[in-house]
Amino acid sequence: MRVGIVGAGISGLYLASLLGEQGHEVDLYDPRTPWEKPCGGGITCRAYSAFPVLNDFRPQCLAVHQMRMIAPDGEHCSVSYTDPILIASRHDLGRYLLEGLESKESVKFLRANVDRVLPQGHGWRLYAGKRGYDCDLLIGADGVNSLVRRTVSERFPKEDTALAVGYWIEGISREPEVVIGFLQGLSGYIWVFPRKDHLSAGIAVRTGETTGKKLFSCLDDFLKKNLPVLEKRNRRRYSALIPSLSREGFLNNRICGGNWALVGDASGFVDPITGEGIYYAFRSAELLSEALSGGGLMAYEEACRRDMVPELDCASSYVHRFYDPRVTNRLVRLAGEHPSIRMLLAGLLAGTQGYLSLKKDLLGILPGLTRDALSGIFRNKK
Repeated sequence: MRVGIVGAGISGLYLASLLGEQGHEVDLYDPRTPWEKPCGGGITCRAYSAFPVLNDFRPQCLAVHQMRMIAPDGEHCSVSYTDPILIASRHDLGRYLLEGLESKESVKFLRANVDRVLPQGHGWRLYAGKRGYDCDLLIGADGVNSLVRRTVSERFPKEDTALAVGYWIEGISREPEVVIGFLQGLSGYIWVFPRKDHLSAGIAVRTGETTGKKLFSCLDDFLKKNLPVLEKRNRRRYSALIPSLSREGFLNNRICGGNWALVGDASGFVDPITGEGIYYAFRSAELLSEALSGGGLMAYEEACRRDMVPELDCASSYVHRFYDPRVTNRLVRLAGEHPSIRMLLAGLLAGTQGYLSLKKDLLGILPGLTRDALSGIFRNKK
């Protein structure tokens, strides 16, 4: 079977490798990979433990064992990780995965911008400028604004996205730590992630809550107050949309049909609370390759609904209440007072604490929280 994958980000590159190993003829289209994606660049313990393909990439990452969390009221606490968060640029990760394709004889990478896809018989015709290419199975791995998704299904509505803006800042940290800042009146957070030769500082909230200009102003104020050493360093702006599906969005989300499928950001599989997408980029590619080698294409959606959607749907039900400043202020204060709460919150941000067990785990640590502001996170789950 000839497979056409549009988009050579993390999910597209990994899927091309997996399908190449299965013997499929794979054409991978992208005009610019590897590129630097506007994001923090964190690879959680959950991700690097689940996907051995990352083992040889670890030396290119900065291993960070410390996280500082800052509440809207200024309260803060720090937590240490035994298993570090690995941080690297998406450019470097993309290059690493692209180099891994060189040994796959059945995979062909085409530096081409696919601008149209049209059904043709039982397959598809892809156009890059005036050139046309054919495939039996079309895969959209082309991000939140996916051309493939817009062709076979529908684009994400505004309410199912988040807006992220930020800076790449020159210089390194003497004592690397991840900094997370919670916000007053916005459903999102600020991050500062150190990398080997620079830092990524950003802010992301639900689209429509405020403007990009105001987000940059909020980020500037946070950095000036909490990390004044960064104020005079050279920086470059970035901005991007991120999938952030509502419960209705997950319910109605179509990710495959008779001869097409979506993976990574194009599929909408991103954590609605943390915005973490690397784990889901790898996992969606893995589930699709398993479906194609076993039960057939339509088994892919069934597998995703068993494997990923329950946790993501649960996160979506919590997102607005989680970012209520009364909750984040209380969470950070309790985390400073109780090591078990500190580790739970840090695990949530690092991807090791599940959402489905969050209520049980949290109330199991401090049963008195049933009368606490934190119990509001779990009310009215609709």
